[in-house]
Amino acid sequence: MKLIDPAKPKRSRSTALALGAGALFVSSLFSQMLGLMTLVVTARLLTPADFGVIAYFMIIVALLEILQRSVMVILIRQDEISDDLLNTVFTIQILLGVISAGLIWLSSQLIELLNVPELVELIPSLCLLALMSSLRSPRFPLLERNFRFGFAAGEETISRVTYTLFAILLAWFWRDFWAIVVAVVLTQLARVIWSFSVAPMLPRLTLRCWRDCFGFSMWSVGVQIIQFLTTNMPQIVIGATLGLVDAGIFRIGYRFVLLFTVQVFAPLERVIYPGLADASRTEGTSQKTFEQANAILLGIIVPISVGMALVSKYMIIVVAGYQWVAAAQVIWILAPLKAVETLQANVKSASYVEGNTRLLFLRNGMLLIITIVFMLFGTRFGFTGALIGAGASSLAAIFITLIMARNFGVGGFFKPVLAAWRSFVATGVMTVAVLILISAYGNEDVAGWAYSSVDDLPLLRIRFSAQVLTGIVTYIGTHLLLWHMVGRPRGFESMALDLLSKIKNHFIGSPENRKPGTGT
Repeated sequence: MKLIDPAKPKRSRSTALALGAGALFVSSLFSQMLGLMTLVVTARLLTPADFGVIAYFMIIVALLEILQRSVMVILIRQDEISDDLLNTVFTIQILLGVISAGLIWLSSQLIELLNVPELVELIPSLCLLALMSSLRSPRFPLLERNFRFGFAAGEETISRVTYTLFAILLAWFWRDFWAIVVAVVLTQLARVIWSFSVAPMLPRLTLRCWRDCFGFSMWSVGVQIIQFLTTNMPQIVIGATLGLVDAGIFRIGYRFVLLFTVQVFAPLERVIYPGLADASRTEGTSQKTFEQANAILLGIIVPISVGMALVSKYMIIVVAGYQWVAAAQVIWILAPLKAVETLQANVKSASYVEGNTRLLFLRNGMLLIITIVFMLFGTRFGFTGALIGAGASSLAAIFITLIMARNFGVGGFFKPVLAAWRSFVATGVMTVAVLILISAYGNEDVAGWAYSSVDDLPLLRIRFSAQVLTGIVTYIGTHLLLWHMVGRPRGFESMALDLLSKIKNHFIGSPENRKPGTGT
């Protein structure tokens, strides 16, 4: 049995992780900009009912992606990698894809119960996507395992460019949800081609190493499925009880929330898990890395989400159009909560490293039941009640996450949050500054302009930009001030400055390494 030990970069783990996080974060920002542009254009070309159909479609697509990812993470955790293990993982991917396609095809009667006949038309496309998602190169996760995150950043960028190009182009001509469906299929094809182009291999079907995979992967798949259902349960319940229009409005608002919280952090999660796994293999513990990951996460996500909530009405009108203004209340309620809730991503990574996926499965199962109960009760009071139910579910997720986080760090119940206290204080100062700026505008009616008037869009854009710039400057300035006041300890600020320095030296070069005559 041939062992595979791809050469790791010569850089230290901290340097490799910092550069990897930087590459993925830049890629993520670029992807989110393209995603925002796609949302802006398609929101003006498609109807709320179309977005209701798209919401259900994307839920199933995301589930297929999560299932395949839960199998591939086995390779990041294993101490030794062999050809047989790679081929076994590929075989499990294929089996999972075929089984998923078969279940989707057989579930047509169940899908009809959702009272969305358009979804029945999408079954062949979903089956095709289930098969395509299983065809990625099993060697691709080895690049992440060895901290070569530039290829993961490339995958994110190419996928987003492909999706944006075809979604906008086809929506412009077709003006219905099929534009998004075809764009997703082409994006999945681009992912498959990229994975084999940067991590080539000729896989064969075998289950020789199934014992190394099934014990971990079965619980991992269960964890991913239940977490996925929990995340999307508000969308599912709202669509089933309140109708496609409310589902479409929730989809737009929730899309903004995820765009600036979960999806900003998703690429960074691909850095954290390999980092925790490597720390556990080489140092015997991942506690310090876990606590640093929490501080980094909250330092980035909390100000973005709170700032988005503050300018949500302006953002929705300027970006998506006045017809979607009702989606602003989704952002008000869920954005700050989802920011803190993303701590569960670090807890999940730490649980994978420890091999404690069973506890994670039980945690997610409990949260799924809580979410269903809150959502069914909330929808009895209309759309606002549904949003309150979703917010209560998010609070429950935060509470359970903080309980589990005690197993991987040090300190009390609130230690993961208190570790980022400077980020929370800076966010509070930012909030006050933006609210003062908003109050300076005066009452909207007294100011003499209405949200529904096209002539007011230039003024809206100016005010939106002023609030965003005020928030950014205030947050960064307050954060650095607090950091200096407490003696500049090693933390989120120093790591961010180190990252900027390493990126500058990587692209520009340090002064001592410059050749004479090349500049001052």
